[in-house]
This record gives sequence, C-alpha cells and structure tokens, in this order.
Amino acid sequence: MSGSTLAGFAAALEVHAREVRAGLSGSLALRGVASGSVAAVAQHAVTQTCPLILARFAALLPIPAGDRPEARDADEGTAAEYAQAIAAMAAWETAVGPDTRLRSAIHRCLSTIVQACRSCIEGHLNARSDSDIPDVRQLAGDILRVEAIEWVIGIAGGSGQSEQVRALAHRAARQSVVWAGMVFEQFKSRPDEMSHFDAVATLSAVDDLLVIILQVLESDRDERRSGSHPFVLTIGEQAMQDFVNGLQHMTDRYLRIAEKHLRTVGPAGDFAQSVLSVLHRILLLGHALRASVELVGIRLNHETALTRMVAMRAKLRASVNVPGAPECHFTRLRALDIALTEVGA
Repeated sequence: MSGSTLAGFAAALEVHAREVRAGLSGSLALRGVASGSVAAVAQHAVTQTCPLILARFAALLPIPAGDRPEARDADEGTAAEYAQAIAAMAAWETAVGPDTRLRSAIHRCLSTIVQACRSCIEGHLNARSDSDIPDVRQLAGDILRVEAIEWVIGIAGGSGQSEQVRALAHRAARQSVVWAGMVFEQFKSRPDEMSHFDAVATLSAVDDLLVIILQVLESDRDERRSGSHPFVLTIGEQAMQDFVNGLQHMTDRYLRIAEKHLRTVGPAGDFAQSVLSVLHRILLLGHALRASVELVGIRLNHETALTRMVAMRAKLRASVNVPGAPECHFTRLRALDIALTEVGA
C-alpha cells in the first residue's frame, strides 16, 4: 500500500466510526444499519486488511533477526505510515463496539516484534567471558535498529511494548559502556600487546561508542525522572564514571608514549605513530561528548589531550624545519595536523 492509501484508509475508519456512533444513538432502523456496517467492516478488516498491514509493517522493520527486510515498492508506505494505519484500526474497533479481534491481532504482532528485539539484544548480553564481548559496531547498529522499532511501535499504539524495547536498548547500552570500561581497566592493569589491541579496537569505533553513550545518558534521564535517589549514582552513571576513569588512564599513557618517542626513528617511533592514531580517536570522542556529557572527567581528559597534542605538533614543526629531518617526522606532523584540525584546533 502507498502512503496516501494508508492515510486514506485511516481517515475513512475515523469517519466511519463517527457515523456509526451517530447511527447507534438514532432510531432502531439506524442502529440496525450501523451494526451491520460495523460487522461488514470488521469482517473485512480481520480477514483481509489487518493481516496485510501487519505483515507489511513487520517486514519493513529492521529487526536484526531478519537483517534484510523484504523489498518494498517505490511508492509503498513507510513503517511509520503502516504504524499509523495500525493505530487507526485499533482506535476504530474501540470506538464502534466490544469486538477485540483487531486489537488482539495487533497485540500478537507487536509482541512477536518485541520478542525478536529481545532475542537480538539478549544474544549480545549473554557474554560469559572477555572473549565473548560483542563488537561495539555490531551492538551499536542493533541498538539503533531497536530504537527505530521502539518509535514505530509507539506510533502503532503499543506503548507497553515500546517501553519494553526501550528498556532493552538502554540495558544493552549500559552493558556496552561497562565492557568498554573493562577493556580500559585491563589495559591499565596489564598493558601488553593484547590489551593494547583490545583498547584500540574499542576506540576505533568512535561513532558507535557515541551512539551507545548517548543511549546511556537517555536511560539515566529516564531513571532520574522515575525518582531515583538524587545522591546515589544510577547504574548508567556508575558505568560512565568507570569508563571515563579508564579512558583518562589510557589517554595519559598513550600521550606519554607519543611524547617520549615523538622524534624517535625506528620501531619505537613507528609505535608512536600508531599511538597518534589512537589519540586522534580519543580526541574525536572527547570533542563529540563535551556538548552532551556532563562529566567533568570527559572535559578535562579532552582538554589535557588537546593541550599536549598541540605541544607535540609545535615540536614536530620545529623538527621538520631542520635540514635532513627524517620523513617519519613529516608523517607524524601530518597525523597531528589532521587530528587537531578535525576538532578545530
């Protein structure tokens, strides 16, 4: 169905419900006509229209279990437009009489969708060891999909189901921040090649980390609105604090490595070059979070990294002006220029 067809269908149901209510309050003959009309529309909606709309609605959702929604025609309505039509069917049935078949079908469909979301998110959360921790990118993508599903379920009138989906997304986001903090803590306690690799892999997904952290902030706001104790950290706030503490330690350690070997030639200098790429991502993360995360640690960590990287750039600029400066100094200077330019420094 096209978007205009779905909108017309919803409008027609609203008009029909209004006319039925008027007929049911009229003469015996009018009540009979109104009742017959309701029965005819309900039968067609239950057997034809409702199954079609619910099927297409579910098929167009980015449910991770399917991962590839069925193709849609160029003029077919969006999931939100189908959701509006679903809400109109439920409202029509409520308005015209005691029948609940449409609403029952809608509830079953939405419950199935919620279960698919639950299976996806809980599949991520069942990690039993460090090696089972899911990839940040994949988890962030699924959180965004679930967030989109929550929105359209709400439009369809499934407020209870949408709240369940919202809670799932928030739980996954909080756990992801906890896992990121664990990665940083492992690097702090055991700074070897493997913990370095894990930390870099986590930070390489800067955009995905932002998606997750913003979800945690939203869950914290929900918790505060629901009346959590003002002087006790929420689960999300504690996770964010641990994340920031780990990030601060990592940032300082990487800055010290880069500063120590900034103008070194050889393997140590090459490692400093790779560390600069990690610092670039830390800088991007801090720059993006400053506007939305009210944690002093985020701001201070960003300002510290920025100041020290600006100082490194100044040293390299002086170095490359010396005759015979090695090419690696130019390479590191370019890396710093790109990183600092991207955050407006």
